Amino acid sequence: MLNLIYHFQTSQNQDEEFKPASYHVVYFFDDQGFIDRSMLQELSKSVPNADHQALTFLNLDDLKDFALRVSQELNAPDVQLISVQDYNIGLDGAKDLASFQSIFQKYGEKIINEAAQKKKGLFGKLFS
Repeated sequence: MLNLIYHFQTSQNQDEEFKPASYHVVYFFDDQGFIDRSMLQELSKSVPNADHQALTFLNLDDLKDFALRVSQELNAPDVQLISVQDYNIGLDGAKDLASFQSIFQKYGEKIINEAAQKKKGLFGKLFS
């Protein structure tokens, strides 16, 4: 399963320069470890107005589109998105390994890769 932890930065006026709100990818990983950053940067180019080097997006919909694009590239059935704030809330309440592993399901948002769902084998087609 793919997991994405992001940080929401509110808009700011800094040195008379306005910086709009943004969503920054903090971690993107699966069961094997972190997803290659250069691949993520390349895939982020499919989202207009994203900062491809920093992996920062102007709105949540763009971040979701990016996450879906990564899941399609890796042929993953879904990706779980969670903000740093929600992750920390879940982490504070985690008492054991099972509750730690459920943080993404409980506090995050699942984005389904419909393309991966359609690529079922013969048995998947018979029993779905």
